[in-house]
Amino acid sequence: MRILNPLTLISNSSNKILLSKFTQCALFEQWHHNRVLSTDAAPPQKTAEFYDIVIAGGGLVGTILAVALGQLSRLSNKKILMLESADKFWTKGPESIKTSDDDPDFSNRVVALSPGSKKFLAKLGIWEEVWRSRPVSCLQVWDALSDAHISFNNSDYQQPVAHIVENAVLAHAVSKFLNDVSNVTVAFGSSLKSCVIPSESKLGEKAYISLKDERMIATDLLIGADGFNSRVRTTMGSPYLGFNYDRMAVVATLKLNEPTDNRAAWQRFVPTGGPIALLPFSSLVWSTTPEYAKKLLNMTVEEFVDAVNSAFWQEYSQSPLVKKSCEILSTFNLRNSGPKIYPPSIMDVVEKSRAAFPLGFGHSSFYVSRRTALIGDAAHRLHPLAGQGLNLGIGDAETLQRVLDDVVGIGGDIGSLDNLKEYETERQRHNLAIQGGVDFLHRLYNYEFAPVVALRTIGLSVFNSSETLKRAIMSQASA
Repeated sequence: MRILNPLTLISNSSNKILLSKFTQCALFEQWHHNRVLSTDAAPPQKTAEFYDIVIAGGGLVGTILAVALGQLSRLSNKKILMLESADKFWTKGPESIKTSDDDPDFSNRVVALSPGSKKFLAKLGIWEEVWRSRPVSCLQVWDALSDAHISFNNSDYQQPVAHIVENAVLAHAVSKFLNDVSNVTVAFGSSLKSCVIPSESKLGEKAYISLKDERMIATDLLIGADGFNSRVRTTMGSPYLGFNYDRMAVVATLKLNEPTDNRAAWQRFVPTGGPIALLPFSSLVWSTTPEYAKKLLNMTVEEFVDAVNSAFWQEYSQSPLVKKSCEILSTFNLRNSGPKIYPPSIMDVVEKSRAAFPLGFGHSSFYVSRRTALIGDAAHRLHPLAGQGLNLGIGDAETLQRVLDDVVGIGGDIGSLDNLKEYETERQRHNLAIQGGVDFLHRLYNYEFAPVVALRTIGLSVFNSSETLKRAIMSQASA
């Protein structure tokens, strides 16, 4: 199968900025050569323990893949090793619920699972162990500089827009299910020190992994699930398009003034550097500049609550051009068509729930090489404004599971580059389209220039008036 060229994918009109940054990458000229220049050092002489598949990284994507591969009947005789640098999984079970006070015990880090991701987790049996989640029945996004908005409601789309799950709750479900997969071994406190990838795809050739505890592992397939600073990707020699957005995501668990059924999500683009979102479980995700993020973290509780309420409710003056655009939209009955649901006001923030992390973009030019494959953040990274990061990783796991199942079914070599190309082609088509769209939206809403605000006001209003367009977006996001 043809390998998809990332340059072709990112050269469309909405992704010119990504193409420009890729061509400035120091490794750009090596793009066509690196596939055949993966590490070809001599394999270690020390006796190595053999595993058919090694997954480097025990985060959510890595553990979901371990469960997915361990359940395949065709791989039941394969030994699978998952490396996790921590001493244990960070999980949260139902026994951890607070009963001594009225504070919500929700975690400050949550994920928005698409219907497609939930379906795959249900197929694996993992969803049955997710003891706490909230369906998003309504999602509303609006622009603070024009008040144009778009709403998605599950009464129109027959299923929730997404399911919000705390990271630790999902990790609890995955790790609990992993205990029942007999052919998967989890090596806690273990991480890669170095790895050697064969220079030719020959039957019998192995990849060799040296761990920091001096253990040596040989494998037919090394899967990098080791995050955006992936050591596996570096060993592959894949050119990597990566840059920081100069933005931080501030997260916190809030206490609300008004009662809510925790089934709505709100996101408002504000002039402080990005969107602010209020999700079920009273979870806040606020993308902003590093300077303002630091200020938010250092505010008193009262100051922080005022800042959040202001970000959701403050009215901003509109330029004459934006006002004129709104008048034109009203003429055609497109001005804020459909009901607008306002978020509840904030009265407090849960103690010690405030935190921040940097935002960035990243994409590996190729996902596979000889005896190696990348999944999750090791292959791609994107802005969280659309909540698609984990969903892309789960999609990687689902596709790689299917491809390896097919390879074993025809008696093929699971580590052969030719056999892994189907996974790369399918996932790059999907992932780069999502990444490009999210990056475009991030940049579009960072402009306060009146003509840009006017154009996006018209675009958002027209989009909100078209059920066909909204259904198309929902279909793409649900995959």
